[in-house]
Amino acid sequence: MSAPATQPATTSATPWTLVRLRWALTNAALKTSPWQIVAYVLAYLLAAGTVVGTGVLAFAVGHGMAHDVWPYLPVIMPLAGTAGILFVALLQAMFIGENSTMSMDKFAPYGIPDRTLQLGLLLAGLTGIPAITALVSFMLWAMAYRGFGAAAVASQLVAAPLIVLTAMCVSKALLAVADIITDSQAGKNIFYVVVIMLFVALAQMPNILMINEVSVEATSLIPVARVFGWLPLGAPFMLPFDAANGQWLFWVLHVLCALALCAVCFLVSQWCLHWQRTHSSDAVRSKAAKGLGLFSRMPDSPSGAISARLGSLLRRDARQSMMYIMPLFFVVIFALENKDIGSWFVWMGVLLGGMFMSLTESNGLAYDGQGFVMEVIAGTRAIDDRTGRVRIYLIIDTVYIALLSVITFIITGDWSSPSGLAGAFTFIAASWGWAVASLGVAEMFNCSVLYPVPSMAKPFTNPQGRGAAQAFLPFLYMLASLASILPTAIVAIVIFATGNGAAYPWIIPVALANGVLFLCLGTWLGAKLLRTRMLKVVQTLDSFAALQQ
Repeated sequence: MSAPATQPATTSATPWTLVRLRWALTNAALKTSPWQIVAYVLAYLLAAGTVVGTGVLAFAVGHGMAHDVWPYLPVIMPLAGTAGILFVALLQAMFIGENSTMSMDKFAPYGIPDRTLQLGLLLAGLTGIPAITALVSFMLWAMAYRGFGAAAVASQLVAAPLIVLTAMCVSKALLAVADIITDSQAGKNIFYVVVIMLFVALAQMPNILMINEVSVEATSLIPVARVFGWLPLGAPFMLPFDAANGQWLFWVLHVLCALALCAVCFLVSQWCLHWQRTHSSDAVRSKAAKGLGLFSRMPDSPSGAISARLGSLLRRDARQSMMYIMPLFFVVIFALENKDIGSWFVWMGVLLGGMFMSLTESNGLAYDGQGFVMEVIAGTRAIDDRTGRVRIYLIIDTVYIALLSVITFIITGDWSSPSGLAGAFTFIAASWGWAVASLGVAEMFNCSVLYPVPSMAKPFTNPQGRGAAQAFLPFLYMLASLASILPTAIVAIVIFATGNGAAYPWIIPVALANGVLFLCLGTWLGAKLLRTRMLKVVQTLDSFAALQQ
């Protein structure tokens, strides 16, 4: 008597299982912290506001649309739509990333076929809050075309899911390719910096064009829009216009063009998954460092060891690399946007850069991860940890602001006049004061308000269900950082409000004292908080480490 044949496990339900898993993880994240609930409430409110705003705008456009507006919409929609999809893809790579809990390599041990796994992850992405918000918004945008007949409205309803699918497929493919081409730590650092700089440059481009009075005639964009309308990213936005003109062959071709891009992106993501399963990453190979490095340059004390360890981490951590890039980028952007405003406008870039230097340190223990856990196991005192962290960041902030000041002097030429020097040194003092005051605030935040971060090996990943927290909690730090510089701001307002502008150099000692006071206060309070919450922080970091695996 023969043994019964074993039936192969079906995978038809696997994609929908991954969708349910996504929402199960999202709901589980809500139970970990009250801040998660606050972040999700704000995310839902933002989504609702986007939907309502789009509906109101679409109704207004459709209600008052005249025939002379018709030539502009076929120009605006493919260009704006293409830019929007690329913007979303960069935003995905910069802030959100591939969900590390729902990433492809997490399911490798389960033997799920590549195509089934990729389809499940795509569906999981399409059922998220951002995708649903975009889908509803684009469907409401159909009201903008109601003056051109039912065919145009129905075509926009068809285009809405096609647009969302295209954006999701492009984002998934971009992240999959990024994982392949950045298989070394240096490659990850360079690619991460380039993506973020490109994102900020695109975001600032409209301001630069407006300030420099660069104008473009709508008629000159018609040939460009026609080309973009036949490209895969702009094709879905042309469906209402094809239907309104009765060009059904073009309608079908535009749909096929967008679907072809989705298929190509799906195959690219699938190939990247297969490549990752069959190749080992060069990033896992480490290179032994010679000598003691920073440990030989820091004080021979527990706080000195922490400074050296943190400095070594910052040199290799792509996730925190923007701390070095963004302040310089601010100066460049403000210089480009400066048109007969005055040299003070360029110095504003240095001032804002001072605040952003400690943005990653506001969640520094999450970036440290198991390194901080080892500190606790070794019995390191909380005050030694705070002192060590402040020392290395204080060195970085001081040197960096000095370099930015030299660059700004070269751009503005303020070194050539006494008044220019007085104004420049006022901004330098305010920038340094804000930087160190923000550092003091960060030392209080990073042991009390923690949120998950990507792993160092995969800076383009994000723990499932934590995107809202990552978007919301940094704003709390920025608000606290703004509050820390209030004494200096009040003195500056009083000086200029009373018409005593010649007294503005008094801002220099006030800003320096303001910065030192908040730095000392933040370091002391941070040590008190850390000593009280040390075991809780370790428990939180262990849960973060589990999400990154």
